[in-house]
Amino acid sequence: MTSRHSLQLTIMKIQNFSLFALLAVMLGVMSSCSKKAELLDTIPANVTTVTTLDLRSLCEASGIKFTEEGIKASPEIEKNIAPTIPDVINNLAEMDAKGVADFSTIALVLDKNNTAFMTFAISDFERFKIVMEDAITWNADNDGFHTGYAGNYPLVANDSQIWILSRHNKTATQCVKDVLNAAKEMPISKLDGIAQALNRDNLANTAMINWLEQSDKKPDNQSIQEKMWNVAAINTTTDGKSIVLNWERMTSDGKIEKSKGMRNINPAVLAYVPEGFNLTFGAGLTPDFDWTPFETIARLIGGFQAEAFMNVITPYLESIDGTLLIAARPVTPNVIDSGDPSDWDFILLAHMPQRKINQLTATVSSMMATAGITPKAVGEGLIAVPQYGKEITIGNVDGYLGISTIGFDNTRNNSLAPMFVNKEMSLNIIADPLSDYINGAPEGVAMELAIEMSGGKGQAKFALPGSNGPILTYLLSIMLD
Repeated sequence: MTSRHSLQLTIMKIQNFSLFALLAVMLGVMSSCSKKAELLDTIPANVTTVTTLDLRSLCEASGIKFTEEGIKASPEIEKNIAPTIPDVINNLAEMDAKGVADFSTIALVLDKNNTAFMTFAISDFERFKIVMEDAITWNADNDGFHTGYAGNYPLVANDSQIWILSRHNKTATQCVKDVLNAAKEMPISKLDGIAQALNRDNLANTAMINWLEQSDKKPDNQSIQEKMWNVAAINTTTDGKSIVLNWERMTSDGKIEKSKGMRNINPAVLAYVPEGFNLTFGAGLTPDFDWTPFETIARLIGGFQAEAFMNVITPYLESIDGTLLIAARPVTPNVIDSGDPSDWDFILLAHMPQRKINQLTATVSSMMATAGITPKAVGEGLIAVPQYGKEITIGNVDGYLGISTIGFDNTRNNSLAPMFVNKEMSLNIIADPLSDYINGAPEGVAMELAIEMSGGKGQAKFALPGSNGPILTYLLSIMLD
């Protein structure tokens, strides 16, 4: 055999192997998507939240591998796992590895009646029953379904699927029947955009009805196709060092909807923020921005007082036409959880009409005078008010309403400015080292959270610089320690 002929045979073998490998990967991906699609066929489209979770990959990213003998943990997890991980996790791992159940796709659902349930596919009910005999108390079959309890939670099963439900006033079996009947009429898999988002190959995918935006509407007056959804995907970066959440605002057919009333941030405002501020937030707003959801949140969380406060400031918020900037830092790191405003330095800038700035400044001056406090003029259009043991400067700063405990100096060269370019919203939180801000946090580890949004899409990235190994493994090892 000539060397040329041998080389040709080698190339053909490589090509054949590459084709085989490519086909295997494609089949694996299609199989995974097919399993998710089948599960979504059993979930009705009128639910409020659906999450598809790849439990197997999530565990592997956290240092726990599923095997036929149970879980196999990484050294960081192994030293703490025995007393804290119950036997049921080993059973789940064994079932998944042996093909009894498929934990690459678990659906977590909240329906329109606020009933929560988890569901996943199984290949053999009898084998499932044997493996889980110590974890599940089985009752008599009911209306064609197997029934029991997993701890305190009702469990319903047929020969190919498991449902574990939250407590409910109806029987669990009837609840599952209602879900399946609704899914026959309109499964969530028929909402093309939402189904595609939930089928993506991520650790977790979530689709949630944008209920805050529609809080003033009656859901019954809207068709399922008219509803707006927030969809999100959770993953880790390739090196495993960061957790990344990407989200989109879309219609049920997958059309990305831009946020109404938002515009690009003016990054020049970052020149007013000193280096070393732990929290920096910016948003580009127009008077069309809808503040109703924030009023709703204030009412739900803070009650009457918060609602009254929102009623006072909303006219000013609605007049913002440009960039809103908020930056803050604790005076010393160890007071970050004290809740005392005097422990914080901050700066706020909001672009709005001059008349609104003048009106608010006059209102503050009047309120201070009523309280026996006399504000002093500290510059053109600026007053200083003694409060919380320091002076708060308020007034017009280059066309912005400015409120600050550190004055206004636009010659600072903040390194965060590039992160705010061409963004409608951006948030950056840094704690370095984390132990200076949270008691008991590991030494030498920092915390970074960066969130940005533009054009109806957004991303959040969470990292712990200085930590050892993949971030999920590190977080789990701390939780188990």
